[in-house]
Amino acid sequence: MPPKPYVGITGPTTIADTRALCSEFSDAGYTLNKPHQPMLGFLVSYKTLNGQPTTNKRYPKVNELSQLLQATEGTVFTMIHYNSRETDTLAQQVALIFNRLYSDKLCQALQLNIMLPPHQEIKKIKEQFPDMQIILQVQNSLIYEKTPMEIVNVLKHYEGCPDHILIDPSGGRGIEFNVNKSLALYSWVKQTIPYLSIGFAGGFTGQNVATRCQEIIQELKTNDFSIDAEGGLRDKLSPEYGDDLLNLQKCRDYIQEAVKVLK
Repeated sequence: MPPKPYVGITGPTTIADTRALCSEFSDAGYTLNKPHQPMLGFLVSYKTLNGQPTTNKRYPKVNELSQLLQATEGTVFTMIHYNSRETDTLAQQVALIFNRLYSDKLCQALQLNIMLPPHQEIKKIKEQFPDMQIILQVQNSLIYEKTPMEIVNVLKHYEGCPDHILIDPSGGRGIEFNVNKSLALYSWVKQTIPYLSIGFAGGFTGQNVATRCQEIIQELKTNDFSIDAEGGLRDKLSPEYGDDLLNLQKCRDYIQEAVKVLK
């Protein structure tokens, strides 16, 4: 049985924003007991994990993660989104993040925003944190360079370690996903790896989320999928990636529109 799907927002960095988002989910009727659970994602990178400076305003300080996760008060599905180029030691890096968060039951999931992370490292992570759900991000280059069947064959090599895949050609940049390619991949994965839960990301906002999700539902004949939003819920301060701030009104609009089709 695949894990429960979610409606997610990624990128809060303050306790105030985290609490506000939890309240917005609750006010819209999203709880952990609903068919689609509310999700909050917190960004961590190799740089921030190791205390290196970043100009990207979407990343909280690593030493504040526990406080941010505690601020959810267990009302949402909590997830760390991690990216690193040092993939040979990926399991060690994840352990640095999760040793306390996992033991304190503050975080339930890890999304790896990494192109095809090493199989053995994923196995090590799952062995160390057996109850933690793992999400693999299927990025732009895979979606546009390989056929759905080729991508499925790649995913099969992970031997049941991931629990979800997120079809995400945007990578937090607010770029709209290719509906036809994304739905074709969903269908192939469901047919061949049925234990995986599948989600979509890419340019979701309050203005388009209901329409896009309805289009997906009509094509797939199911609402059994997750969605996640990041870049489309922020206000740009400059053209530089990550130089932006979370807009709570945009988040509210997104949640209130999403609940109309994903309850």
